[in-house]
Amino acid sequence: MKRGIFILGVLQMVLLGLFANSLYAGDVRGVTDKEIRIACLVDFSGPGKFAGKPLAMAAKTYIKYINDQGGVHGRKIKLVVVDNGIMPNTTLAAAKKAIYKDEIFAIGFNLGSAGSSAIIPLIEENEVVMMPHGANSKFYRPGNKWVFVPFATQYNMGSRAMEFIIRERDAKARVGVIYQDDGYGRDGLNGMRAAAKFLGVKIVKEAPYKLGSIDLSAQMRQMKKAKVDWIISWAYLSQIGAIMKTKAQMKWDVNVIGPNTTAYRLIFPILGKLADGYMAVTPVVPFQDTPAETVALLKKYKAYDVIAKTPFPTLFLSAFPYFASMVEGLKLAGPDLTPESFIRGLEQVKDLDVLGLFPKITFTPDRHVGYFSSMVVKAFAKDKQFEVISPIKNPVTPQD
Repeated sequence: MKRGIFILGVLQMVLLGLFANSLYAGDVRGVTDKEIRIACLVDFSGPGKFAGKPLAMAAKTYIKYINDQGGVHGRKIKLVVVDNGIMPNTTLAAAKKAIYKDEIFAIGFNLGSAGSSAIIPLIEENEVVMMPHGANSKFYRPGNKWVFVPFATQYNMGSRAMEFIIRERDAKARVGVIYQDDGYGRDGLNGMRAAAKFLGVKIVKEAPYKLGSIDLSAQMRQMKKAKVDWIISWAYLSQIGAIMKTKAQMKWDVNVIGPNTTAYRLIFPILGKLADGYMAVTPVVPFQDTPAETVALLKKYKAYDVIAKTPFPTLFLSAFPYFASMVEGLKLAGPDLTPESFIRGLEQVKDLDVLGLFPKITFTPDRHVGYFSSMVVKAFAKDKQFEVISPIKNPVTPQD
C-alpha cells in the first residue's frame, strides 16, 4: 500500500513538473528554449510594394548572419514575413495575423508610419515591442513603452535640411517648402519650422500637395513668385521627378533638397541629366561607401550582387538597424526573456554600430529613438550615384 502511494506521489510530481515546464514554454508568446519568433511586416501588394522584396531580403540576410553565430542565448531567430499592404487597415490585419496566428514575440520592422500608428493599441494590449520604419516624431514625443525607433525620423531630417542650407550654404537663403500634405510631409515640415525658428530665419513660402499628385507645376510657380533660391521638398521620388522636370522647363537655377526616401539610384534612369545637383538628407551611407568588411559579409550571404543591381540599395540596407538593435536588445535582456526584460535590454543599447552604415544607435528609458543625426548627399548624373557633401551631424535644433 505504502509502495503504491509512493509511486503515485512520484507520478504526480513528474506530471506537475511536466505541466510546469509546459506552462513555462508557452508562457511567453513566440519564445521557446530554442527559438524566438520575430515579425517583419512589409508591403508586397500596396503603394509601397517596390520596397517589400528588398526589405524582406535584408531582414532574412541579417537574421541568417545572427543565426549562423548561434543566435541569441542559444535561441535561433525565426523570421516571420507578412505583407502589410502599408495602409492602416491592411497593416492592422497583418499585425493581428502575426500576433494571433504566427504567435510572434516582437515586430522587428513595420513599414509605414500610418500603419504603425494604427497598430499601437494592438501592440500595447498584447505587449509586443514594435519598430516602425518611416516613423515620425510622435513615436518618440512623448514616446511609447512598446515602440523603439532605430532610424532618423522625418522631423530630424527636416531640421537637418534647413540647418544645412542656413548654416553650411547661405545664411541669407530664401527657402521655400513643397510638402506632401499628410503625416509624413507635415512631420518633415515641422522639423524645418523648428529649425528656422531656432536659427532666427523664416520660411518664405510653403506649398502643400495631396498624396499621389504628380503635377507640381502650380507649387513651383508659387516658389518662383516668392523668389526662393532653395526648395526643400518633403516628397517621394515621383514628385521630386516632377519638380526637377518643371525646374528645367522653367529654366530656373534653384537648389532642391529632399528626404531620404528620394536618395535612390532610381532617380538617374527617371531623370537622366536632370537629376544632376539634386540633394537629399539621409542617415544611410551611399552604397559605394559601404565598408569593405560589410561588403564581404554581404557577399558571403550572396546579397551583394543583388543589392548592387537594384535601384534601391540604400533601401535594402535600411532594414539592418532594426534587426541589429533588436538582436542587441535580446542579448542584453538575458536568457530569461519576457516582454519586460526585452524592453529593459533595448533601453541599455548604447553606441551600437550597424556594420558602419548608419549613425550609432543608443536607447535609454527616456529616449526610444536611436539617433537624430543624418548626412546630406548630392546626385551626380554622370556617375549615376549620390555622394556625401555634408557628413553625419546631429541637428542643433532641439529634437526631444
